[in-house]
Amino acid sequence: MDVTGRGRQGSPPAGARAVRPCPLPESGQGLYECPICHLACTDYPVLQEHVELHLDECSILEGRNLNDLELAQHLQNEEDRQRRTETARREKDDFQKLQRQYGLDGSGGYKQQSLKAMAKEVAFGRMQPSEYHRRKADMLESLAFGIDDGKTKTSGITEALCQYYQNECKDIKHTWLSTGVDHFHCSLGDRGWGCGYRNFQMLFSSLLRNSSYKDCLKDNSSVPCIPKIQTSIEDAWKEGFDPQGASHFNSRLQGTKAWIGACEIYSLLTSLRLK
Repeated sequence: MDVTGRGRQGSPPAGARAVRPCPLPESGQGLYECPICHLACTDYPVLQEHVELHLDECSILEGRNLNDLELAQHLQNEEDRQRRTETARREKDDFQKLQRQYGLDGSGGYKQQSLKAMAKEVAFGRMQPSEYHRRKADMLESLAFGIDDGKTKTSGITEALCQYYQNECKDIKHTWLSTGVDHFHCSLGDRGWGCGYRNFQMLFSSLLRNSSYKDCLKDNSSVPCIPKIQTSIEDAWKEGFDPQGASHFNSRLQGTKAWIGACEIYSLLTSLRLK
């Protein structure tokens, strides 16, 4: 190949004599200077081979640098892929935990939990098969009518407190108590998630005693069971109450163990024209 121009400075090969850059002779035998390392040679073909060695060395170094860059890029891409995979897996696990915690994992609702819990009681010998079938029939009847069966209800609490303060606390001048209310505690069917529904049942039992709400509750003269409450909240959402809350539950409560709070109770009461 022809040797033209000048390149970057390098190191001369062994046995060669490096000289300072100098102009090439115009005629006669002279020195030929390497444009890369400025090595002086008297033989032009030798100089050509010498320069080609420089170019081959540069090609090898550039190829090695390119391979190193490709390897580094591959390792970085693999690390990014593993990080994205791990993040996606962790988010999925966290989401499933939240679904289980708030009863939205598709494992069934009040009815399914009741049946499973009673079957477990039978398996451990804590309930007779005849008792299982009797309680199952009672539960299905309660669900069919949408009315709580009253088995977790305790009545007369306010009246008992009133009598106690009248008879036992002579040194107390005034006592203020709420209106009459029935207490509802959890059952096998809603243990672990039904507190919001039980709170609504207690509130509703008090409203039924108040004549001010007689007209609003003329079609709801009994305390509803938990599945009925779920259906009523869904109906309130369909009427447009609390669309943001509805989207949180995907507009579905029936057949789930979803927790409810004040917003859902407020939506239900408002749909019944209670304020």
